[in-house]
Amino acid sequence: MTPRPAPAALPADPTAALQPFLRQAAQDLLSRFSGAELSDLVVVVPTRRAVVYLKNELALAAPKGEALWSPRVAAMEDYMVELAGVQVEEPIALQLLLFDILREIDPKLDFDLFTGWSRLLLDDFSALDQNLADASNLFEYLSEAKALERWDLSDSPAPASATAAWFRFWDDLEKVYRRLRRRLKEQHLAYPGLAYRLAVDALQKLLQATPEQVPQHVFLGLGVLSKAERRLLKLLLKERKAEVRFDTDRFYLDGDSPNRAGQPFRQLADSLDLPPTAFGFGDMGAEELLRTLPRRVRFIGVANNSMQGKVAGQLVMEGLQTAPRASVAVVLPDETLLLPVLHGLPPEQVPQFNVTMGLSFRSTPLFNLIDLLFEVHLTGIREGETSSDYGIRRYHHLTVTKLLAHPFLRRYENWLDTQPEQAAFHGVLDDICRQIVKRNAVLLTEAELRELGRHHPLVEALFRPWRNCDDVVQACYEVIELLRDVYQQEHTAIEAEYLYLFYTLVRQLDSAFDCRTQRPSVRSFRRFLYEQMTRTRLPFAGEPIAQVQVMGLLETRALDFDHIIILSCNEQILPAPKRNTSLFPYDVLTKYGMPTYAEHEAATSHQFWRLLQRAQRVDLVYILPGAEGVQAGERSRFLLQIEHDLAAQNPGLELLDLTASATVLPSGQQVGGEIARGSEGNQKYEGDLVLEKDYEMRGAIRGLLERGLSASALNEFLTCSLRFYFSRIAKFQEQEGVAEDLGADVFGTAVHFVLEHLMTPFVAESKPITAEDIASWKPQVAELLERGLALEDGEEAAAPRQQLPDEGLNHVLRGVGVHLVDRYLDSLAQQIAEEGPLRVVGLEQQLFGTVFVETSAGEQVAVRLVGYADRVDELPNGQRRIIDYKTGAVHGGGLNLLGSARKKYTPQEALERLVTEAGGGAEKVRQLWLYRLMLAQLGYPAAQAAIVPLRSPDPTPLEADLSFLTTDELSFEQSSNEAMRRLVDRMLDPKEHIRKTDDLDVCQWCPYKGICAR
Repeated sequence: MTPRPAPAALPADPTAALQPFLRQAAQDLLSRFSGAELSDLVVVVPTRRAVVYLKNELALAAPKGEALWSPRVAAMEDYMVELAGVQVEEPIALQLLLFDILREIDPKLDFDLFTGWSRLLLDDFSALDQNLADASNLFEYLSEAKALERWDLSDSPAPASATAAWFRFWDDLEKVYRRLRRRLKEQHLAYPGLAYRLAVDALQKLLQATPEQVPQHVFLGLGVLSKAERRLLKLLLKERKAEVRFDTDRFYLDGDSPNRAGQPFRQLADSLDLPPTAFGFGDMGAEELLRTLPRRVRFIGVANNSMQGKVAGQLVMEGLQTAPRASVAVVLPDETLLLPVLHGLPPEQVPQFNVTMGLSFRSTPLFNLIDLLFEVHLTGIREGETSSDYGIRRYHHLTVTKLLAHPFLRRYENWLDTQPEQAAFHGVLDDICRQIVKRNAVLLTEAELRELGRHHPLVEALFRPWRNCDDVVQACYEVIELLRDVYQQEHTAIEAEYLYLFYTLVRQLDSAFDCRTQRPSVRSFRRFLYEQMTRTRLPFAGEPIAQVQVMGLLETRALDFDHIIILSCNEQILPAPKRNTSLFPYDVLTKYGMPTYAEHEAATSHQFWRLLQRAQRVDLVYILPGAEGVQAGERSRFLLQIEHDLAAQNPGLELLDLTASATVLPSGQQVGGEIARGSEGNQKYEGDLVLEKDYEMRGAIRGLLERGLSASALNEFLTCSLRFYFSRIAKFQEQEGVAEDLGADVFGTAVHFVLEHLMTPFVAESKPITAEDIASWKPQVAELLERGLALEDGEEAAAPRQQLPDEGLNHVLRGVGVHLVDRYLDSLAQQIAEEGPLRVVGLEQQLFGTVFVETSAGEQVAVRLVGYADRVDELPNGQRRIIDYKTGAVHGGGLNLLGSARKKYTPQEALERLVTEAGGGAEKVRQLWLYRLMLAQLGYPAAQAAIVPLRSPDPTPLEADLSFLTTDELSFEQSSNEAMRRLVDRMLDPKEHIRKTDDLDVCQWCPYKGICAR
C-alpha cells in the first residue's frame, strides 16, 4: 500500500474544516442549473429530515439579493407513493381485509390464530413487491418446496387435519395475494411495497408514452436500494432523465475492502453502469475522508442503560464548550433511551435542541399502565370458563399491586384525596394494597376487589372481567375519562397528550371492529393495539435546523455533523440481532432477491460509516459486558473495526478507550458521571458501608443490653453486625408482602402451634402426659396444622389470613408437616414408655436473667437476658429441662464445641468458639447456653437445655456439651459471666466497627441486602 501524506492538524473550529454532503450538493445544483431549470428539477433524498436540510442549504447557497425558484425536493418514500398515484392503507385495515379474503378461501379460519402471523404475511407481500419479485414463480416455488416437506410414502394427512390445512394454506397463498392486490387497486390503495411496484410501472408507462413530460431527476445521498428503487433509477438513467450522487468513502467502497458497507454500492455500480463520480463529490467520486481526516474517537463504557443518558448530556456539554459553533448529533439506535437522554441534557448549557425521532408510545408511562392492565386480566385464574374467551374470576396479587402502584393511578389517588366531596374514597388504592398484604391474599376475586375499593368507579373499571374486545374498549374509555380530569386540572401537558393519543388509538380500533360480526378476543385486541402503539409517536416541537439534534440512526442518512455521539454501541442493538421476520423460508428470500438480515446489516453498516465520514469528534457509548439486568451483547463489531482496521489506516486518528464512573461529592451527593481513562477505572471497589461506634452508637447498644438481649440478637451481631444494627438498633421494619409459598418461618410456626395446642391442657391441669394421651393426639394433627398456617403474628385472628393454595410445593410441605409431628409423637411415646410419664410445666414460657459485667474500659453494664422456651419439662429427679423445637437441619456433632474424635478442642478453645464463631452449631450452642444460664438464675442450677430436631429420623432431644464452662477453678455461672463480659466488650468496642459480613451466603436471605448493595 502506498503511503499517504500526513493529514493536517485538527482545526480549532471544526465547522470550517469540511463541507457537509448536502451543502456540496446544493452548491453543485446552483452552479449547474439556471433558475428555470432548477425549478423544473426533482431532487430525491432518503428522508424527510434530509429534505429540510437540503432546502436550508439551497437557501444559504443562493446569491444574496437574488430570488430563486426552489426545485421540488422529496423523500424517496413520499415520491414513490405519489408517483404510484395511490394512498398507503392503514395496517389494521389491511389486516382485516386480508382476513376477509382468507375467510373466503377457508371459512374455518380462526381470527386469534390469524392475528399471530397476519402482520408477517403482509410484510412478506410488501417485500415481494418492493423487490419486484416474480410472484407467480415465487409462489409456485414455495408451494413445491412445501410439497417436498410433506412428501411421504405413507398415507397423506387427513383432509380435515391441521397438517393438511397448513399445507393447503401455502397452496392458496398466490390466490390470496392476487385478490388482495386487486381489491386494493380498485380503491386506489396499497401497502408500502405495492406502492413501489406501481410507481415503477407508472414511470415505465410514462416514459413510453410521453417521455418529454418526465422532469430531470437528481438522486442525492441514497443508501442501500430495493430492486424497485434500482429499477426506477435504471429507467431514468437510460432516458438520461436522472443523475445519481451517493455519499460514500473509499475506505469501504474499494474493491479489496472486506467492509460490508460497500458491497451494495459495488453491485449498484455494475447493475446501473454508474461512473465513479456517482459515488461522491471527491476527485475520483467516492471521498477519501475516513482514512485521511484527523479525528478523535472515544469508546466510552458505562455500567448500565440509564447511565447512557447522563453521559450523553455531559458529552454534548463538553463538545459545545470545546467548539461552540459545532453541530452535534446524539444518535439513538435504541429508541427507548430518548427520555433518559432528554432528561440528561443540561438546560443551562444546552438551551435549544431538536428531537427528530419522536417518542414511541411504547416508551411512555401510559403504555406501561395499559400493559399492566392486560397482564392483570390475562394471567389470572379462570373458573367455570368453558368458552374460548378470556374472562377470569380471580386476579393474582402481584399483578394487582403492580397495577395499583403505577404513577398514573397514584397521581389520580393524590388528586382524589384533595376532593372534599370524595372523602369516602380517600386513600382507596393504598388501602387495597395494605389489605392484600394483611389478608395474605394470593388470589382475589372481582367481588373482593370491588369491596376493598369501596366500589369506586376506577376500581370497577380496572377489575371488571374482560370477555372480548368490547369489554376492553369500555374499560379503556372509563379509565381515560377518570384520568383526564386530573391532568386537565393540573395542566401537565405531556401526560394529557399521552391520554389523547391513547384515546385516538382505542377509538380507531373500536371503529374498525364495530362494523364486524367477528369480535376479536382480548389477546387479539391487545396484539392490534400494541401494533398501533408501536407505530404511534409523540412528536416534539423544535427548531428543525438546531445545533444539537437527537435522532435515530435511519434519520441521519445524507446528514453530516461535526460531533457525533452514538449510544448503545453493543451487539444485538448496533447492528440489530439476526432474526428471521418472514414467513417465507430463507432460500426463497435469497432466490428471489428479497432482503435478509445480511442486507439489513449492510444498510446499518453504511449508515454508521457514512455518519463518521466528516465527523471530527466521535463518541461511541456502549454498555460494559456483564451489566446486571442488561440484555445487550458485547461491544459492537463497528467499534472493533475502528480499533483494528480504521485506526491502522488513519495515522491522524486518536483512539481513546474510556470508562464512565460516577462522581460523588464528600457529602455523598452524586453529581453525574465523569469519563476516566482506562478500562480499569470502573472495576475498583472503593469503600464499604461501615458505621463507627461513636458515643451515641455505643449508648444505643448499651440500652439494648440493659433492656433485653436475646440469643437471636446475640447471634445476629456475631454473624453480621450491620444486620444487627438495622434490625435491633435502627429498628428498620422488614417490608411486608404476600407469601405464596410456605416459608420456613410460617412452616416452623405452624408446627410449634400444633405441639403447643396439644400440650396446653396438660400444663393447665398439671397433668402428666402418657402414651395413651399421645395416641389420642394424632387425629388432630392435620386440622391443627391448617390452623397454624393461618396464624396472624403468631395468634389466631377472628378473620384469619387467606390460606395458601394447597398445590405444588405447598401441598408437599403440608404433608411433610403432618409427617414430622406424627414422627415426633411416636418418638415421644417411646420415650415415655422408657422413662415414665412426661410432666410439662411450661409452654412458650418467657425467661429472664441479669448478668453484671465490667468491660475492659471499666464500664459497669447490667445485661438483661430474655428468651422464650418452647417447652419446659420437669424431670423425675426434680431438674428442669428446656426443649427447643427445630424444623430446620440440626446435626448433633455441631452442638459439641469441644470437637469430635477427628479434631478436638481444649476448653479454652471451645470458650473462644462460643464467643466468636458465627453460624453453624455455635449459634445453637449459644442459645442453649443462655437458656441454661437463665434457668440457673431462676434457681435451677443443674438444669438441662436440649434441641429436638424434628427433621431428623430420630427426633430425640440433643443436648449441647457445656462442660468446658465448668472447670475446677470456676463454676458454670462464673464462666458464663466471663464469656458474657467478652461478648459485651466486643459489642461496645469502638475499634470494632459495624460492618457487613464477609460470608456472602449469609446475605442470600437477608431482608436488608438491598440497603448494603449485596
